[in-house]
Amino acid sequence: MNHTPTTFCPAYRAIGVLQEKWVLHIVRALLSGNRGFNELARLVGGCNSATLTQRLEQLELLGIISKATDAEVTGKLARSIYSLTTAGRELQGVINAIDAWGRAHLAEDPAGDLVAVDGCGGSEAAPVTVPLDLTPLTRV
Repeated sequence: MNHTPTTFCPAYRAIGVLQEKWVLHIVRALLSGNRGFNELARLVGGCNSATLTQRLEQLELLGIISKATDAEVTGKLARSIYSLTTAGRELQGVINAIDAWGRAHLAEDPAGDLVAVDGCGGSEAAPVTVPLDLTPLTRV
């Protein structure tokens, strides 16, 4: 398939958005419910505050998440609450597909590193450096 810079390819564009570091981790954390910034940072794990803020702003501009102010906080600074939009919730299928692929093709070795399952990366599997929690999510 020949794509020129003026040709729109939805898959190419979607991969460009979703491949940004921490994006799918943020979406996965929000699939189970609305979260404040600090709670989201704990669930995502390993993402510094500046990067998390940048990714949240990017996802909000793209219409994947929405940000609201917690109006019930009185006498303190109001906190931001993040939630998935309809478009963001539709990523549940993407997360489920990644989960299924990970379960089929990755295994945890005794040291806690994830490695490719035999037949999925040659005889010498290289460790995957990104820690993944592969527990299934329930639909919100």
